[in-house]
Amino acid sequence: MLAACSCATVGLSLEPPPASTFPPYTPRDYFKFEVTHESKKPGSRARLGRIHTPHGIIDTPGFVPVGTSAALKGVTDEQAVAAGVQLMFCNTYHLMVHPGSEVVAAAGGLHRYMGRSGPIITDSGGFQVFSLAPKTDADGPELKARSKSGNQATLTSVNEKGVKFRSYFDSTEIVLTPESSVLAQKDLGGDIIIPLDELPPYHITRERLEQSVALSHRWRALALALALALTLALTLALALALNLALALTFILTRTLTRP
Repeated sequence: MLAACSCATVGLSLEPPPASTFPPYTPRDYFKFEVTHESKKPGSRARLGRIHTPHGIIDTPGFVPVGTSAALKGVTDEQAVAAGVQLMFCNTYHLMVHPGSEVVAAAGGLHRYMGRSGPIITDSGGFQVFSLAPKTDADGPELKARSKSGNQATLTSVNEKGVKFRSYFDSTEIVLTPESSVLAQKDLGGDIIIPLDELPPYHITRERLEQSVALSHRWRALALALALALTLALTLALALALNLALALTFILTRTLTRP
């Protein structure tokens, strides 16, 4: 049981995956991180950085506004950019519920869907494990009051494979796994995606927190494995298409030059 909610949490262990599970990071010209300044103050690890993405540069640290359903409330994208916003955050779970990640994909991805040319980051849906769980007295009066004021609890269970929600839009069951989270974010087309993680409440025991961290690590390994498989499949598909084009060109050339 999660200490703060009535949803079931089963099949969790303390063992994280080995370090070899995670592939080494290889920077690309279209996506890389660089440190632009480091503090010279003794004992300080403060630094400034810069992330290069296909849709532009992100200076860190920076303010990242949240466009939950692919839109900022009361501010246009042009106004946000004029104010210095470089990166915008969109919520995968809410976009899966409505209108659906496949609808966004059919529209050309988030950038075309919301008319934005700058970088976008999408989350995994993990925060909803906490925010949409039913609240109890152990959560404190603020969170419990928030739950009663209309933030309907829709999380039903958390286990080794992922999480189950009941849609607040039409009450259908949504199963969010490390793999489905990656696929949904692939449909959304953000520049930066986040693997599924569990966000437990703050008042749980140390043992329960260790279980949660280990679970998030195992989910991350599954998400990375799928991401690598998708990259490999795309590479093979492009190679096959290139070889087919070369073969057709050769056949056409032989046909046209035949006496």
